Amino acid sequence: MKDIEVLGLSEHLDESLKEEKRVIAFLLNEELIGIDIKNIIKITKRLDITPVPKTPEHILGVMNLRGNIVPVVNIKKMLGLPNAEEDNQEFILIIDSAIGNVGLMIDQVVGAITIEEEEILPAPINSIGIDSKYITGVIVTNEEMENKNLLILLNIDKLFYKNDSENEE
Repeated sequence: MKDIEVLGLSEHLDESLKEEKRVIAFLLNEELIGIDIKNIIKITKRLDITPVPKTPEHILGVMNLRGNIVPVVNIKKMLGLPNAEEDNQEFILIIDSAIGNVGLMIDQVVGAITIEEEEILPAPINSIGIDSKYITGVIVTNEEMENKNLLILLNIDKLFYKNDSENEE
């Protein structure tokens, strides 16, 4: 790309056009996980969850969030991670997905961080215990967050998707 010069200042266009993303980072089993901030609706302390009979075991039940009924998922069980007990999970991350709002039980919120698209590396094949089809990529962060410097980016669209094939049968 060409350099531009404005008022005697020259700047290389490549640097000014870097794609940045904001992600919310949280902990699951001591792993640092991130979800694009565009998918996050709310982060809340654990609320009352009403169990729903005959649902998959990773669905804990539903909760009332400002008049809306939101299903709550044990994301550890859904991803097949060990220590899937929800005893130490104090926070619920409300996300917007293809199937609507969903609450994810998480261990701890780390915070919001800004990443650049070019920093995202391909997902390692099952080396972290999460199926790579659910991972957008990983980022090696410059600073340690909660003693971790590998951030795993979850793909919400692959985790929660509308199954249209049921309507075709």
